[in-house]
Amino acid sequence: MINLPNKIGIMGGSFNPVHNAHCIMADCFVREVNCDVCYLVPSAISPLKPVNTLVSSEHRLAMLKLATQNNPKLEVSDIEIIRGGISYTIDTIRWFQSHFPESKLYLLIGADQAVEFTRWKEWKVILQAVQLCIASREGIDNQDDILKALTVDDRSPIWLNCPTIQLSSTMIRQYLNFNKPVKNFLADEVVEYIHINKLYKLTI
Repeated sequence: MINLPNKIGIMGGSFNPVHNAHCIMADCFVREVNCDVCYLVPSAISPLKPVNTLVSSEHRLAMLKLATQNNPKLEVSDIEIIRGGISYTIDTIRWFQSHFPESKLYLLIGADQAVEFTRWKEWKVILQAVQLCIASREGIDNQDDILKALTVDDRSPIWLNCPTIQLSSTMIRQYLNFNKPVKNFLADEVVEYIHINKLYKLTI
């Protein structure tokens, strides 16, 4: 008999590319809510981000698998890429509900995403379906306002006690654009993958 997870963490994003802060945040998420597994779900097309800077889904999936290969509690899911089109979180939540009906779902977002969460498709339905967890971001300190806005049916988000790391995929792509080293920001395997595949039209 297969043991299904009691607690499933879900962390979406473009992961363009996946970097060390993503992995640290996912690991912190797993530890703080005691998830059995956390699925990292790269988007096909984000509804709130430009697509002109995205490398292919295949490359982003491959980099994610390399970055998480040594953490048994982190899994990579291609469900949004297979589904195609604009990746709405509510559709992903419904997929997990249908495949893991007995599991409790936890959704991790950053504080920058929390500020815009009420713009997300069916955001109240999402909050009814999952336990929302929020990771801090530099410069966003209105936690009380965010918690109030995102409390639905008397259930409030959980604010995680994770380290705040000033690192983003946008910054890394800018570093690559100016041929600056990115080794300290990415797993070695991801750096090598970017180099071999000449991603972001640059060499490292």
